[in-house]
Amino acid sequence: MGEQGPLEIGQTITSAPRRLSRQACIAFAREFDPQPMHIDEEAAAAGFFGTLTASGWHALAVTMRMAVDARPFGDHPLLGAGVKELRFSRPILPDSSIAARLTYETTEVGRGSHRYHVLFVETIDVATGEVLIKQRWRILSQ
Repeated sequence: MGEQGPLEIGQTITSAPRRLSRQACIAFAREFDPQPMHIDEEAAAAGFFGTLTASGWHALAVTMRMAVDARPFGDHPLLGAGVKELRFSRPILPDSSIAARLTYETTEVGRGSHRYHVLFVETIDVATGEVLIKQRWRILSQ
């Protein structure tokens, strides 16, 4: 996607999809988010969601990977300066395929000579198109 050139304000791109395999979901959760709903089928079935769910932190890490791979600003890295309005819409099930939809909203001027790109980032369920996670990223510009 980077071959098409950097995004302009108002443009949107969608990343290639990635599958959150059951095995990867459990492995991530065991290391970084070891809660019963992410690592134990029986405990998850008896818990709040009634089923095993992927860690939201896992989905966010994969979203970051998809955003980097989509190269919204060409060769310029995504130097994060902040995240706003992080919202999880519903639990994400293992074996789901997700994609990142990135919309370049605006440019902000910071202190000194710093400028920032503001991206509206949605993690979407590829099968249904449903938005699973919403957030705004403030990316340091060149």
